[in-house]
Amino acid sequence: MWEKFINNATDTNILIRVCASMYKYIKLISIIAVALMLSSSIITIQVVSANSNNGNTWTFMVYIVADNNLDPYAELDLREMESVGSTSSVNIVALVDLLNVNGSVLYYIGKGSRSIIWGNWSSEYELNMGDPEALAWFVNETVRNYPADHYVLVLWDHGDGWNGFGWDDTNNDHLTIEEIKEALSNIPVKIDILGFDACLMSNLEVIYTLSLTSKVEVVIASEEFIPNYGWPYDKILEKLVENPDISIPDFAKVIVEEYVKSYSRDSQGFAPYATLSAVDASVVGVTVSQLKNLTSILIKDINKYKSSVKASSEDAERFWFGMWRQGPYIDLKDFLLNLLTLEKNLKPYIEPILSNWDNLVIACNSTRGPHADTTYGLTIYFPRNRNQFYYPEPYYSSVPEFANETGWYQLLNLILK
Repeated sequence: MWEKFINNATDTNILIRVCASMYKYIKLISIIAVALMLSSSIITIQVVSANSNNGNTWTFMVYIVADNNLDPYAELDLREMESVGSTSSVNIVALVDLLNVNGSVLYYIGKGSRSIIWGNWSSEYELNMGDPEALAWFVNETVRNYPADHYVLVLWDHGDGWNGFGWDDTNNDHLTIEEIKEALSNIPVKIDILGFDACLMSNLEVIYTLSLTSKVEVVIASEEFIPNYGWPYDKILEKLVENPDISIPDFAKVIVEEYVKSYSRDSQGFAPYATLSAVDASVVGVTVSQLKNLTSILIKDINKYKSSVKASSEDAERFWFGMWRQGPYIDLKDFLLNLLTLEKNLKPYIEPILSNWDNLVIACNSTRGPHADTTYGLTIYFPRNRNQFYYPEPYYSSVPEFANETGWYQLLNLILK
């Protein structure tokens, strides 16, 4: 969602209107006055309108880290959720932390309304959303009080690939990928769909790291920016409420399609650029093993392959699109196709990855735009040179399993030196 920050100056009137009406629908129904000490306290949620478990049920959780410049956009998305509301088959729950007011609130989202089931807009309830214990607490308490057959967890805020997610300005903290992995490791259920309503998170390093928890089935994220207004929660939830018996892969595809459709064109006929992918986290380990085989060959004979690897990365679709396309992430499949063209002898190592691609990326779409023909769903870290977004030590510490197991960290060091 970094584009939201970039475009804030153009949305001044919207921000003023949203801030003025931020709390119009907030109803203080049941506040539990318990000081939040995540490291030493147990927090009790008062359950509001818990749905029955008759039939196929879903709990849709949204972790809204708006304690930063995205503060006004949280209200817009909450209203989208309210326009659909929870039903007998779908629970909608959101944990919200804002910048312009102290406190944090856990909402149960009804049709045209929302109920506070924990928290208050006061300093004693100020959560550090960059603490993995806060994320684990949110999921655990929601699952305990709103059990369902299927769970969706959406992480809402700024994102930057392996650099992490969820910048909480009040606490000067954010969630690293290892911390998200830690939080997911401490929940009692599998998350059927983990969504990132955040920029640049459809990153192989990120998805592999989170897959190591065995708690995530499908990850939905963007290779590029998330445009200003994020996911169309009204359209997505409408589809779920209409058909709660939908399969997990099919619902993932619905999310991708509704997201891209929502940005197909605005009132002036202009289509902001948007991408979204759904990746099967249960098979990403296969791709990582195959990539390791390729990387080992490249490293073993680096003098032979160095120029081809560098040229293939230069020709691959690069994200993010700003900064004159100087960003540090490239489309992985586009890179591999380029490399195969230059080095046909590498086919035994590249072809297995390409053959498995449709099993890995179960949905991928984008609006018309600069990447429309070469967006295949997953990025990998590959800066243009050592002077542009190349941070080898933070990279290694952020996704150590991927960096070490694949040899990608070593390959980058050899190519970019």
